[in-house]
Amino acid sequence: MNDGSKKSAKAHRLQSQSVADKLAERIIKGQLQNEERLASEQALAEEFGVARGTLRNALAILNERRMVTTRPGVGSFVSYHGHNMRHSWGWAQATAQTGSPTTTEILSTTKGSAPEQLGRAYGIDVDMYKIVRRRLSGGIPVSVEISHLPSTPVLDLLMERGLLGDSISMTMKAAGLEPVSGVQDARVDLPPEEYRQPLGMTGDHAFLIVDRASFDKDNRLVEFVTSYLNPEHFTLHIEFGGTQSNEQD
Repeated sequence: MNDGSKKSAKAHRLQSQSVADKLAERIIKGQLQNEERLASEQALAEEFGVARGTLRNALAILNERRMVTTRPGVGSFVSYHGHNMRHSWGWAQATAQTGSPTTTEILSTTKGSAPEQLGRAYGIDVDMYKIVRRRLSGGIPVSVEISHLPSTPVLDLLMERGLLGDSISMTMKAAGLEPVSGVQDARVDLPPEEYRQPLGMTGDHAFLIVDRASFDKDNRLVEFVTSYLNPEHFTLHIEFGGTQSNEQD
């Protein structure tokens, strides 16, 4: 594919994404209700001033977000009701399946300027949400995680009511912040003072600290997470030759 074709394809993707975000905003605001049938592809394409192919790609994006369901020969319908959205296994479900269920507490959610180091490293020039969570196993704190998500119009609307199902992954998916690649770094050190009490620390206790940056298909940062993991409950497992790199409970 030559440079002209690449630019055209990227512009087409961005246009489809823009239409998808606008429709998602209507759905989240309740302007389009769950199970409501959308206007025809031709009518929506004319409304947004795009080609029908672009409109179909936008609907495909919403299908992937589980916000719209398309029935061939019938039409597209809203399939979003603000909760119970399908998503990949999170920690709560995954640990329950292995017989070691964890519970998660959201300690704080704030919005403000991007941390200086993220701005420098990833060119972030928008506000970010900072979400601090603590995980417990049998009532014992095992980790504290700090997630940073870049503000977008759709994410802002979602966050007015808080995380969907108290899940960052569900909320990111609904907002169109879908990671396809990432990098992860681990080290052993003492957690910052502000997180020692939530971690139940009573002395100098080194933790496994993992930084993970996740990027979308256009290589834009969609999440940055720093996890402080009690090494009595976690190990780090990395598989070479693939894309998996996981902290294990």
